[in-house]
Amino acid sequence: MSAAARAGSPRVGLGLKLSLLSLAMGLAAVNTGNNLIYLMLSMVLGLVACAALAGRWSMRSMRLTVHLPGEVRCGEPFAARVEVAGRFPLLPRAWVDVRIDGLPGPLEVSIPVSSRTGRGLGTATAVANRRGVFRDLTAVGRTGYPLELSHRRSRRIEAGTLVVLPGFRPIRGMRARGGRGGGHRADAPSPRPGGVGTDFHDLREYTQADDARHIDWRASARTSDLMVREFERETPSRRLDLALDTAAGDGQPFEDLVSRCAALLDCARREGMDARLLLPDAAGPLEPVEAMRALAEVAAAPRDRGETLSRCLARARRGAERIVLSLDASRATPLETVP
Repeated sequence: MSAAARAGSPRVGLGLKLSLLSLAMGLAAVNTGNNLIYLMLSMVLGLVACAALAGRWSMRSMRLTVHLPGEVRCGEPFAARVEVAGRFPLLPRAWVDVRIDGLPGPLEVSIPVSSRTGRGLGTATAVANRRGVFRDLTAVGRTGYPLELSHRRSRRIEAGTLVVLPGFRPIRGMRARGGRGGGHRADAPSPRPGGVGTDFHDLREYTQADDARHIDWRASARTSDLMVREFERETPSRRLDLALDTAAGDGQPFEDLVSRCAALLDCARREGMDARLLLPDAAGPLEPVEAMRALAEVAAAPRDRGETLSRCLARARRGAERIVLSLDASRATPLETVP
């Protein structure tokens, strides 16, 4: 619920009205010496004192619980859910403003808490415009219950960790131009000629080179010729090693390079490729799931660290297709992608 919804509460401005009323009654009591006005002023001030004690007591019993998604993508909206539990018996409904700090931008949500159940739930939508791993997030509640005379804050609680993955546009396929790296388009189905495998491919006439165990006797009876079952040849999955050059460039061009790397990893995962990511500072090659998280934190290295790419390529598998992603055209593998 947004803060605009809170503006419709009939309690908004009650504290200001009560303060002005107390001031007016005090001035009237001094000028007139009317004991009845003094009595009414005492009742109002007593109400204020009771409200302050009630607010302090309710704040001690208030508990916050923040639910954030484990991972989100940069530039895409995500929902944060906040639960408030506490005792607010004097009014049918109390309002608690919760602020979550530690994200790229502050996240705030106003939550109505029912006095009957003592619980409230609010959801806010936010967009993370910067990738990274945001640890040690904190949340604090703020309320003016019951009369909005003053706002008190709850103790700050830990709200967990949020991983913001690089944003990217999905692609359907890729290949290295000019045959570099031995790539082929991932979206184009590879021909699977008949051979020894497990999946049925076709029927054809028997030859002396065929295994008699593959003869299909029913088909042979229908055609009056010996027919053999042909199976699809099993082909190994495409092996792909992506090397990210962190020593060439910084700023927005490097962010675009990281996004392109994430798009290639996403394509490889969807196409069932045996893909790995090679980073200079990683302990070893990274599988797609852990590679995405590593891309959330990867940073550009100084330009004088020319050995970083060499360290990456030294970890590549023999016979695997190697694709180098770099802002330096002399190092990068020319790629064609299918959007």
